[in-house]
Amino acid sequence: MIYLLLSIVTSTLFAISFKVIANKQVNAFQAIIVNYFSAFVMGFYTTQSNVTIFNLYHQQWFYLAVFLGFVFIFSLFLIAKVTANSGISVAQVANRMAVVIPISVAIIFYQDKLTIIKLIGIILALMAVYLVSKKDEGAIQLKKQWWLMPFIIFVSSGVIDSSINYAQKYLLTQTDFDAFLAAIFLTAFVIGILIVLFQILNAKSKIDMKAIPSGLIIGVINFGTMYSIVQALNSNVLEPSVLFPINNLSILAVSTLTSVVIYKEKLSSKNWLGIAISLVAIIVLGILS
Repeated sequence: MIYLLLSIVTSTLFAISFKVIANKQVNAFQAIIVNYFSAFVMGFYTTQSNVTIFNLYHQQWFYLAVFLGFVFIFSLFLIAKVTANSGISVAQVANRMAVVIPISVAIIFYQDKLTIIKLIGIILALMAVYLVSKKDEGAIQLKKQWWLMPFIIFVSSGVIDSSINYAQKYLLTQTDFDAFLAAIFLTAFVIGILIVLFQILNAKSKIDMKAIPSGLIIGVINFGTMYSIVQALNSNVLEPSVLFPINNLSILAVSTLTSVVIYKEKLSSKNWLGIAISLVAIIVLGILS
């Protein structure tokens, strides 16, 4: 359970970090790129496997890591954008609502048991994320085209969680998972560098020096989020269809409360009801199922 708690803490810090860099007017995309370099170094520094940069190509999980690198940098940029413009709660609801994708995959393809209690917990989870995302009159209003960004975050996050669960089950040895994460981060870093170089050469951007220390710190936190969730999966304490809802709903509740206390984001009575229901769902999925 320690890794599940670590995942909740680091993921909440990760969510808040994008609000911080937005308030400090740091170039979010450049901070994201530096973050991936930092996370990549952490991955290869901590690995106990024989995987190196030079033999990455020979690993059976290499192509999945490259694919996830593309998904990571794209979805993280959208999360930073939505957090800066619409608040932590909106971005995290879109991100954490994606829990339904790995749950469905785990039940359909991995023979996780679908009990009545688990079904009730899943329904409560969906109710919770809907209520937390519901905005009343006078709350943050999004432009019409902004519905697409949260939806893409939803799909991307679900793909990431499902892919990591698949890799953990079928592709990774006990010592390979941190090298796998490092390969994902390295791919995202290379993609980001190429984009920034293109922008600089076309005079559309310039280097933001504040992005370097910000990105380095965020990268350590980012690696912590991925490391802890993979370790939680490896522990086999909970089935993935239970682990993902507890993890995501806890992060959603804590990050939403943090946005209220620190950043004074407004929550309606429906939002508060959603947080309460999410706590009930955690109890149902984590203790009763």
